[in-house]
Amino acid sequence: MHNQPNNQFLYTNEKTPKFSAASMCGDALLYGSLRKELAMATLLKRREKWYARVIWFPVNGRKERQIPLRTESKVTARERITEVNKVENDIKQGMEFTFPWLSESVKTKVKRFTLQDAVNQWMSKRIGKLAKNTTDLNQVGLDYFVKFMGKTQPLENITTSQMERFADWLDGRGLSKNTINIHLRTIKAMFRYYLMVDKLIKIPHIQQLSVPETEPIYITDNEFQSIMELDWLDDFYKRMFLFYRETGMRLREPMMSVLDGAWIDIPNTSKTKKGRNIELDKPLQSIFIELKDWSENGYGSTLVDKGADHNSKKFKKALRSIGADESKHFHSLRHTFAVRRLIQGTSIYDLKLLMGHSSVTTTEVYSNMNLKRVAQDFPTIVTSYVNEAKIGNLYTNLLYTTPTPTTYVS
Repeated sequence: MHNQPNNQFLYTNEKTPKFSAASMCGDALLYGSLRKELAMATLLKRREKWYARVIWFPVNGRKERQIPLRTESKVTARERITEVNKVENDIKQGMEFTFPWLSESVKTKVKRFTLQDAVNQWMSKRIGKLAKNTTDLNQVGLDYFVKFMGKTQPLENITTSQMERFADWLDGRGLSKNTINIHLRTIKAMFRYYLMVDKLIKIPHIQQLSVPETEPIYITDNEFQSIMELDWLDDFYKRMFLFYRETGMRLREPMMSVLDGAWIDIPNTSKTKKGRNIELDKPLQSIFIELKDWSENGYGSTLVDKGADHNSKKFKKALRSIGADESKHFHSLRHTFAVRRLIQGTSIYDLKLLMGHSSVTTTEVYSNMNLKRVAQDFPTIVTSYVNEAKIGNLYTNLLYTTPTPTTYVS
């Protein structure tokens, strides 16, 4: 041990020299800090055989792995521990490895945990547990990531600067900042999962892009009236559009919901995994039954309408027919529900429950609007939707005409 540099204590199992009490505290703190930061493998001798001991400290405690060096010679053990240190991070992440002294191979082999491996394993845990449209969107973002980084890229080697270049790459492909942020959140969730299960020791910083705040895009009363008066649009679709506007439900939610008396029960299989209930009046109950029958009996589905247009595409076609702004789309009906409710005096917290938002922060985007100005776009609003229909509004016939569930026009 004479004249041996202090950093050798990180590599060997020899006893540390004795220090005075005055100097030991500072040196011990430095030693401990170096051991935790460098976390190099150390030599351990058991039954006259040498082992490389790899110790690391994930968030849930201390872990240790001992690799046999298959030698009684300390000189040879020191040579072999150098090879162990080269792949130490891979060992900590649970990867398969072998060394020349453990097999007939002449080279060190390490099966690295690649980005493609990570994507496949993570997605296999999500499919079937989340809504299909959510997992489909997850897969799109991860496919972009694999295309940019390469399938064989070791997951632990991905850096913050690479994530920044990936965001720039997506921007160069013409994706909107909102869409890019969705993909970045997906990738961040995957990294955090592997950090939690100790597959990774650290993860890159993933910065969301700055997106200017925009008001929710809604359908004005005049626009909705114009759609209701389209001659080519079948009354079934008019009733369907009215149902979505009056309930604020997401596109697929009616298909997975059930009617219990006057209440529609939306299960927790919807987007936010939070169930909720909405009370329907008699006319809306009738439309809901018709919509369910249309979906369940082969007249359509949430994705394909047996050769007819998808219902959101049908609404987009209607919007274009009346000359509405191109930014408006089917989901604008949900925004319309929220805006109308706020104008009628619904509290932001009650609206959160009606919308099924997981956080009131999401709902607050509506309360930030200038409702006095917005109210000018909804002159027909009175105290209730039923009264609105009864006072001679354009929706009276649609609401109070009993539909024929077995007749649909595409």
